[in-house]
Amino acid sequence: MVMWKRIRLLFLFVFSSVHCLPEPSPSLLGILVLPLVTQTSATFTIESTTPANGATGVSLNPTITIIMTQAIEPTSLNTNISCSPSCPSLTGGSSNRTITLTPTSALTSGITYTITLNQNIQSTFGLTLGTNTSFSFTTL
Repeated sequence: MVMWKRIRLLFLFVFSSVHCLPEPSPSLLGILVLPLVTQTSATFTIESTTPANGATGVSLNPTITIIMTQAIEPTSLNTNISCSPSCPSLTGGSSNRTITLTPTSALTSGITYTITLNQNIQSTFGLTLGTNTSFSFTTL
């Protein structure tokens, strides 16, 4: 008989404790995972360039770096970057938010080059530039 009393008391204690547990709150997983996705803006545009727009005295063999506000869909770069006036071919690619381009031969001294990103370049979030976007620099 004493055993049954103990079991009933234990049973009552356990079930009354369960009722007092707080309701689960929303998971922090979304907060912890989202910063790993590289989207720094609601719009997709150029954040910065090297050389900077309007720079002068740029090396004849520059590494051109374009940082975007969102991660880039690499396949959208294929024919969507141009250089004028007539530049040597540009090689390179993208990694996350960065496009890196290198001329295959030296640029011409004292020329202002314009790099244009076509409006069809796309972020991994599905946004496009929407308009052709350019920046220029002048070589030594």
